[in-house]
Amino acid sequence: MPRRQFINDLQKAQDNATPLPHGIFGLQQGDDDGQFEFEFLAPTDPAQEAVKITALIPDVSEYPKSHEYMIFCGDDAPRHIASALEIVRGTNRKTVFELLDIVSATLNRLSPDKDGDIGMPDSQADDLESEDEVDDDVYDSDHEAFEISAQHTTTVPTPNGKPRTTGRAFRTRIREDLRIAKSAGFKVGHLGHLLDGHNSFVTISIRMSKLGISDEAMQAWHIDPKDYLILIIQYPNGYKTNEELQSCDSLRLAPNLGMRLCASKKYKPTLQEAIKAFTTVKKSDRDSISSTDLPSAEAPVAEEDNLRDTFISKPLNGFFQERLVPLLRYRSAGLDWCGAENWFTEITNNGASGADAVPDKFYEPEKLHNSLPPVATADHYTARRVTQYSFPLLAMQFALRHFIRCTEFCLVCHRKLYSDIEAIKPYVCDQSLCLYQYMTLGFGPSIEHEIMTQPYVVDLLLSFCYSSANSKRLKDFPDGLAMMVPPIDLAIYSAGPDLASYGYRVGRQPPVVEKKVEPDALPTYEVGYDADRLELIFFNMPEHCPVRRGSWIVLKMQGTVDASEVHCRVADVTYYPTISIDPPLILPTTANFATAQTTTSKTTKTVTPATTPKWAQARFQIYEQDFEKLDKNGKCLSICKLLDTIPNVKDLQDYLAKNRPADLKFWVNRLSPAALSLLRWVIASNRACIMQVDGETSTGQERLFGMKDYMQFRFAMGAPDKEQRFISEVRKVSDRKESKFPTMFAWHGSPIYNWHMIIREGLHFKNADHGRAYGDGVYHAKEASTSTGYSGMAAYGYGGQANTQGRWANSLLNVNSALALNEIVNAPDEFQSSNPFYVVQHIDWIQTRYLFVSCVPPDRSTISIGQEKKPSNAYSQDPQRTPMGLGSAIVIPASAIRSRLPEASDDGARTARVKSPSKRLKGSGGFDNPIAIEDSDGDSVATDAEDLEILFEEAEPEPEVLVGSVVQPKAAVGTPTDFVPRLLDWSTLPIMPQPAYADSGATKRLMKELNSLQKVQQSTPDLGWYIDVEKIDNPYQWIVELHSFHVIDPTLKMINDMKKQDVKSIVLEIQFQEDFPFSPPYVRVIRPRFLSLGQGGGGHIVLGGAMCMELLTNTGWSSVSSMESVLMQIRLAIASDPPARLDMSSGRSGHGQADYGVTEGADGYIRACNAHGWKIPPGFKEMAYGIRDAGSAPP
Repeated sequence: MPRRQFINDLQKAQDNATPLPHGIFGLQQGDDDGQFEFEFLAPTDPAQEAVKITALIPDVSEYPKSHEYMIFCGDDAPRHIASALEIVRGTNRKTVFELLDIVSATLNRLSPDKDGDIGMPDSQADDLESEDEVDDDVYDSDHEAFEISAQHTTTVPTPNGKPRTTGRAFRTRIREDLRIAKSAGFKVGHLGHLLDGHNSFVTISIRMSKLGISDEAMQAWHIDPKDYLILIIQYPNGYKTNEELQSCDSLRLAPNLGMRLCASKKYKPTLQEAIKAFTTVKKSDRDSISSTDLPSAEAPVAEEDNLRDTFISKPLNGFFQERLVPLLRYRSAGLDWCGAENWFTEITNNGASGADAVPDKFYEPEKLHNSLPPVATADHYTARRVTQYSFPLLAMQFALRHFIRCTEFCLVCHRKLYSDIEAIKPYVCDQSLCLYQYMTLGFGPSIEHEIMTQPYVVDLLLSFCYSSANSKRLKDFPDGLAMMVPPIDLAIYSAGPDLASYGYRVGRQPPVVEKKVEPDALPTYEVGYDADRLELIFFNMPEHCPVRRGSWIVLKMQGTVDASEVHCRVADVTYYPTISIDPPLILPTTANFATAQTTTSKTTKTVTPATTPKWAQARFQIYEQDFEKLDKNGKCLSICKLLDTIPNVKDLQDYLAKNRPADLKFWVNRLSPAALSLLRWVIASNRACIMQVDGETSTGQERLFGMKDYMQFRFAMGAPDKEQRFISEVRKVSDRKESKFPTMFAWHGSPIYNWHMIIREGLHFKNADHGRAYGDGVYHAKEASTSTGYSGMAAYGYGGQANTQGRWANSLLNVNSALALNEIVNAPDEFQSSNPFYVVQHIDWIQTRYLFVSCVPPDRSTISIGQEKKPSNAYSQDPQRTPMGLGSAIVIPASAIRSRLPEASDDGARTARVKSPSKRLKGSGGFDNPIAIEDSDGDSVATDAEDLEILFEEAEPEPEVLVGSVVQPKAAVGTPTDFVPRLLDWSTLPIMPQPAYADSGATKRLMKELNSLQKVQQSTPDLGWYIDVEKIDNPYQWIVELHSFHVIDPTLKMINDMKKQDVKSIVLEIQFQEDFPFSPPYVRVIRPRFLSLGQGGGGHIVLGGAMCMELLTNTGWSSVSSMESVLMQIRLAIASDPPARLDMSSGRSGHGQADYGVTEGADGYIRACNAHGWKIPPGFKEMAYGIRDAGSAPP
């Protein structure tokens, strides 16, 4: 209750265990409801008397979501205190402690300094108001992200309430923390006045392609390998270090820190996007931090909506906010991430104290699989000789742990799942509460999106579930969803045999028979039914109406031959004993439940008028059977009944297409709450990646040849690193056997009732449904006809007889059989058995590729199966072990198999490719690196100048000069370096001809840039670049030296290369076109020579010496870019991963030239632009080659 929560928050703030914010004391409840009082005394001015302040919430019922505070002080209070309180008056949606923190921070800013001066808040507030008027569309009142900051000051409140001056040490720590994150391989950005200690954002990002996630997992997770994964950290009260955050208690942490995990095409969002990320959908619900206003992962992203949530943002955002800082406290005690998480769970569940001694078992190191990429296992806390840790880096490493390895953790409680089941999609643990929160809080996939984009997959999932329930093979049930289902028909329930495991498990244990639990005997009401007016009338009227508007009932007619059930929703009970119902559904039913689901049975339909006589005798029961109280037999029967009430996927699509918002929860008169919950569970619990190949949006290039009339699906199962483990096994066996065809393909068939389990648990051989005549393992057939025989086997359904027609009645596909095509390591001699079946005992030797479904639709026009034609880019298979389809050998399109590169035409070419793993196609795997982790930033977005500048050390402040004193000139002290300016002999440089063109606008801009750069390098000698301005004769042609790379990273191998060759700087030539700044400059290296990327080099220097950066092309250039920022970005790019390496064979006697020629640099630049699809600036060839006819330039 709101009032109770207000009282609890007030009592917590009064508790001595939680110190009040600095300067505040004497907190007590006021005389009126919603009122409390406290006193404030500035710590820096003890002579001042304490000021009594009163806060009042006019309407306590709105607390803590939409309330507002009235704050006032006594008439005798100092004027500056009263004026400051005017600023925070009207603060809304803050808890009691948060308000006290805001008041403390505001009043402490007014404390006099050592000279007794007091700040002038009025003028500052006026300035701020004028700024707000200009940027009102950005800093909207709804944006909580910028509510706390009321003044631009030079102090920041620390977590303990003490104001901290944002001096040089504060800014140095920020720069150091961000540099550490940058050196760990992440892109770093910031928004707002970070160095000034105001409300600001820090962003840490990395390209998805560097995370080692397989293509199938990326497809299942709705992420693009070219996107950036971004962690946005908000500091509402200024930057806080790792040590300061760990000293915060839970009450102080929320106002000082916020985190969001997002994805974007760029490495950091705009300020508006960052604010939007921290804006909740329901403005009144301040606790709903997981529901942002960003587009979802599945939603199509508009041009203006660049930033969006990832598929796992909702569960992780709240998780980061709640647990990251407490986990860091445990980590500082020597625990790793796993130990800290387990200890946190132990404290939470068992009530242990955080001060208790941590048991030794929590110190055991976590065992990590070697298939994980280094970025997923890196740990800042294990770095040596580190005393101060970077919180942004720790937060990003924690985010990657739970993003890359999301399938290892529960999405709700976030505990690690110690299970043998591997899945490509994350899910929840076996606790029913976690499943309930997963479904109700929207953590799972959007079923509406799945229905609209992949209707056949949804149909397939529902068909598999129905068949499994009808055959009583379901193992997991939607328990915990509080589902109230239709009453169980006792006649059908009693007719079914006892539940037993008809197959046998490894070890030949006896079948387990579950004791039957009789379902509840629910009351039955006799009524008259008017089918014309859709009304019911009670003959024996109960004292109170047993139903309410929205209740679902099942109605059965009496005295008729038709034994159909009528399911409907109660529309109105106003005129009880007459009640109105919505248009009902008719479900056929017989004593043998299975026969009601045949293709000749009547399907679910809407009742038409005059079907029954007026006030026909009937009786009904309410959906009041608790699903969780049923045994497995009853649950399976109930699931079949609910599935029969769900419309076919075409009707679901039509409803979503015609209604806004497109949400099935609003189709209340057609879908019961229980049926909708079941539909969500079936789709959300699918942990395999199934992508339809056929359909209206057919991907014909992925359709396999040889399985005519079968609907095809791309199919992937297992953990996200399953593909990498599979290829690792392929590589090991291939190297050992020297096989030309490292993999082979084979069929796996299974009855339809097994597929619901298979797509959730993956292929294994724990169960033996058909015997194990050839040993333990996963059985595969060489011919499709063999597997189809197993996939169409009968099952025992309700009624006790063999049931071959236990299909979902509303299925458009009407699935008859299903079989998978798997890729297997080509080592039949090492299988458990290879004749007549392939029995593969190693699970990592198997990877699913295709799922084939035989359909018998009632209407062929409702489904679309692709044409049977051979793909033009066939995948090369082992000719001796090519599997047979229906009448001919199958032909697989190469685009559908990403496990390895296409085989070369001869052994020599293949050997050459294996020996040069660096020369591989983007997005493809190789034998030495199964998942291609992109290390090159050739496609990366250029780093903003402001984000580069913050990484450099701050210049030393100039000493104060007394008037009249004589000060001897002193050289500026910079970073120690061996570079000496003005020693370069320009006459030895092979430079391009001086440009003969000139434009007044371009010349004026270039002279302004030169003057600016000259002033900067005079005041800051350790910039890392140097221009001898006095030697520049033509403003369109510059010579620049880059040096002191040890400032960026002292471990760069390039530094040792330069020392060995006695190279003090890297000499660049920069030439501008006459339309500068509307076209980018051309930058090339003159000396020394570097290794190309193919030779093991990097640093964005291509063969020929040109700089390969999108920033320097028409595609990435911006006319507002300053040359200072361009030089900084070039210097950082040369040191970026992989960094540049000198060609140690150049520059020596008899070993070639040390300088790059003019022509080879231009050739390399053009090749790089063409390779990346970047636009070459107009007139470049004329400038670079010194020719008028651009067409005569080299290609």
